Amino acid sequence: MMTKSARKNKSMRNNPEKISPLKKNLTRSFFYLNAMLWFIYGIYVYYDMAVLNNNKDSADLVTIFVFVNAIAMFVCGIVFGGPKRWSYYFPLVVVILNMLLTLLNIVELFFTFVFMIDLILLVMVLPLRKNYLSKP
Repeated sequence: MMTKSARKNKSMRNNPEKISPLKKNLTRSFFYLNAMLWFIYGIYVYYDMAVLNNNKDSADLVTIFVFVNAIAMFVCGIVFGGPKRWSYYFPLVVVILNMLLTLLNIVELFFTFVFMIDLILLVMVLPLRKNYLSKP
């Protein structure tokens, strides 16, 4: 027979919506910050490559990839903390991929700063796996 506190703890583990609202909102804020930084960086890259260096084809391609990353981060901020398992896995995969890609160019200050934000996001998202991986 389960005690009352054991039932309460078990039901909290099985319900992802029981994630602390402060944790959820703080994590979402970091996703939105990351998306905003990537969007601004995309505008800068396009201006630098297309306008200043007259390299429009490469600028278009690079800017598309940067904007896709910004959109992915924004979507992560929207779906994070939802009741489905994919609302945990999607942000986790996006953060890990973004960390790996920023490591390729870590010598620039922007990428170092974004990597630190991604690291913070990873530390915030990983501990929540128990809310999504526990058996119903």
